[in-house]
Amino acid sequence: MFTIWPGTAHLYPLTPLAWALQSAGHEVCVAAHPSMAEGIASVGLTPIPLGDMGLMPKPWDGENSKSRDMEAELDRLTAALDLAPEDRYPWESLRTFLFPVMWDFHPIGGAPDESFPWVGRLVEAARDWRPDLVLWDPCWPSSAVAARAAGAAHARLLWGLDYWGWTVDRFADRRRVLGSRLGPNPMEESVRAIADRYGMEVDEELLLGQWTVDPTPSGMRLPTRTRTLPLQWIPYTGAAPVPDWLHAPPERPRVTMSLGMSMRAFFEESRPRVESLLETVADMDIEVVATLDKEQLRDIPVPDNVRTVDYLPLNLLLPSSAALIHHGGTGSFNAAAALGVPQLITSDANDFTTVDAEGNKKTFTTQHMDVPPTTKYLAEIGAGFTLDHREHDRAQMRERLERALHDPAVRAGARSLRKDIVAAPTPSEIVPVLERLTALHRAR
Repeated sequence: MFTIWPGTAHLYPLTPLAWALQSAGHEVCVAAHPSMAEGIASVGLTPIPLGDMGLMPKPWDGENSKSRDMEAELDRLTAALDLAPEDRYPWESLRTFLFPVMWDFHPIGGAPDESFPWVGRLVEAARDWRPDLVLWDPCWPSSAVAARAAGAAHARLLWGLDYWGWTVDRFADRRRVLGSRLGPNPMEESVRAIADRYGMEVDEELLLGQWTVDPTPSGMRLPTRTRTLPLQWIPYTGAAPVPDWLHAPPERPRVTMSLGMSMRAFFEESRPRVESLLETVADMDIEVVATLDKEQLRDIPVPDNVRTVDYLPLNLLLPSSAALIHHGGTGSFNAAAALGVPQLITSDANDFTTVDAEGNKKTFTTQHMDVPPTTKYLAEIGAGFTLDHREHDRAQMRERLERALHDPAVRAGARSLRKDIVAAPTPSEIVPVLERLTALHRAR
């Protein structure tokens, strides 16, 4: 049994592993928000909807479940953790982006008898389906409770950096200095009401799983003390009909431009970035395929050398692409890395608005959550560059794109990054390891 937070960016990374398990003769299902049932079925997997749309909250769209009191507590914890500047981004990513998506479905501070029907449905599904192994999304922490209730082995399946494991380690280190004055890790409070309902202690295994399956390139991982099973990232981002123009090799270098589904969903105004990028590529001797929707392109002139499509999976576009311009998300980064494609990451910040539990709006400027680690690793390997329309003029941005396309050192860096990806075992290669770990850890 797999569990996911409701979003295709959480579904696609698990799909190749789920296929490998099915191909090895195992029964596989995916328990998720009912809005994901059609998408799960479309990739050839069996969905188990957790209730119906009338019972469950909708997936997060910027409505932030943090109250003013919680924001104040998170500010206090930030100071108490005493993080070095270079170590702040994992914690800030967790508190800004990941806690809200967890708390929409696992409200913090809830009483044990509060009714969260989807949690009870997940436990019931696990007890009925009786999985030997639950591979769970860290943004859906009730999965560990369901696995333990069903006597199943369980492990986290990451889709990005392990902000959760890193944070558990930082809290443990800091607690040795401050003791009880530090206070509880909010991750513990995220699952406490659910664990209490089923008579379980909130321990590290409930927070982090019995082990962790990690598809992040080894050089980009956060340092953690968790037991980790590496997994090769397979660049699957969905299926779609192949358009006629994609059959023939491009006559000029093809550059794919994609700002990701998260930019459409959460960042209010990415149009200045889009306009800047289109002006940059105009009149260059390249063919650009830009996966941008009508809203992102509203009132923006599209150059003659740019083909716009609302959506095409990167796994269709990248094999014929000489470079990828993208927003820095780990899914896009790893897709290009797995195919040895040089990258240009848009590192500029955008406005991001949240609404707290009292209905108060808060707008702040921030980068995409994954930009710090992806740009840092890209620079270390030499596989591409950053683009920031607020810091770079058009000539500078064009020069970086030209280097990504033609500089042998950048091409070599992209090949080196690909070697980091393929050094990890494939989904089919880790199936026997998962079988051994499952036999070791399951309770029945």
